[in-house]
Amino acid sequence: MIKLENYQEFLDVCTQPLIVVIGKTQMCTVCKPIAHRLEQLMILYPTIPAYIIDVEKVEQFRGQHLIFSVPTIIVLEFGKEILRESRFVDFEKIKRLFDIYLDR
Repeated sequence: MIKLENYQEFLDVCTQPLIVVIGKTQMCTVCKPIAHRLEQLMILYPTIPAYIIDVEKVEQFRGQHLIFSVPTIIVLEFGKEILRESRFVDFEKIKRLFDIYLDR
């Protein structure tokens, strides 16, 4: 997964057909295992780029995308949010969405 350092980098990658972004913080004890599990899932979908944003450092992302709790995983299609999972992440739902998207 690629780390995004500022909001402009996020806007630049939003032009892609489908991306996954995980918003997390350094002090979050749940964020590391969720990010690791997402990274393992993304191995099955090498054509879908995945990004990490530290929402404490990139506060504009937190504000623009209404991140109230971490970790938050957002799936975007051409910059439009199509799925959001926060705190209790349903990886099967994410996997089903990817499978549907790739079957089109």
